[in-house]
Amino acid sequence: MNIWNKVLLGLIAVMLLPLFYFSLVALRAHEHWRSAAKKIEAQLPGLEKEIHTLKYGDPLRPDLESLQSCRIEMYKYLINRGGLWRNCIFQRREGNEISVGVEKPDPHGIAPDSILLVFDEASIPEGGCFLGEFKVKGVDKNQVTLEPTMRLSPKALERILASEQIKDKPVLWTLREIMPNDMREPFSKMDEEQLRAVLPAAVVDEYLGDGKNGKERQFRDYQVLIKGLDRQWTVLLEELEEAKKHEQYMKSALADAKKQELFRQDEIASLTVKKKRMETEAKSALGYQESLAAELKSLEAKIAQLAKDNQAVAAELAKMQAKVLRQVDRRATAARQ
Repeated sequence: MNIWNKVLLGLIAVMLLPLFYFSLVALRAHEHWRSAAKKIEAQLPGLEKEIHTLKYGDPLRPDLESLQSCRIEMYKYLINRGGLWRNCIFQRREGNEISVGVEKPDPHGIAPDSILLVFDEASIPEGGCFLGEFKVKGVDKNQVTLEPTMRLSPKALERILASEQIKDKPVLWTLREIMPNDMREPFSKMDEEQLRAVLPAAVVDEYLGDGKNGKERQFRDYQVLIKGLDRQWTVLLEELEEAKKHEQYMKSALADAKKQELFRQDEIASLTVKKKRMETEAKSALGYQESLAAELKSLEAKIAQLAKDNQAVAAELAKMQAKVLRQVDRRATAARQ
């Protein structure tokens, strides 16, 4: 054997050492994974049972949730929630109609003449609020035209007008088919300051005491409350309009009464002047009447004196006539003799 063969054999021996090492490592790895595979294979029947339990539940353990029960609860939630479209972009307002862009999902599935509840997605400090109930007036691809079905509250109208002025960022709204249910969880995570920021002062204590010392607040049906408030608001507006009409009538009547008062005052002044003139005339007439009465009394005295004088003259004439008659009789008697 020459030297080169010896060198070749040495090199082969040297190369066999790493090959033997890696073969040994591969053998150990193979044995490890085979052992692990056997363990997993032994667990497969149990895993299949566990998978079946996770999917369909265990009749012996009704308290355990399954994928099927979770799906049923999710379907119930989706059905109770109704249609929901978030991140709808306010576009413009034309008269009583409002245009909103609905990008997702595409197609959005909003049908004409359907009724939607609209919420502003801004936070309450930023002006976010419930905007009202709207009817879908028209649908043009991703653009939906809405028309309010009831009077907009002053806050909602103010927010819509403010949305027209915002140009630097889109104003996002949420459209819903069903009014959200009143729940305890969202409010339980708020502290007193946050509750006072989002709730009317009259009900804050009710929410703060909810779930404490055995007290539970009564849940509210917001849809019924909003409809009731809208009806009350309509009645109050009608009463206000009626009151304004009555006020206008009263103002007109008051103005007419003032005109009548001025007319009567002028009439009183004129009658007062006439009264003074008549009183003066009455005084003059009374004085004239008194002078006439005095003159009448004087004339009556004169008439009485004249009557007395006439009686005396008549008596004297009667005497003279009797005397003359006696003289005539004597002369006549004397002449016959």
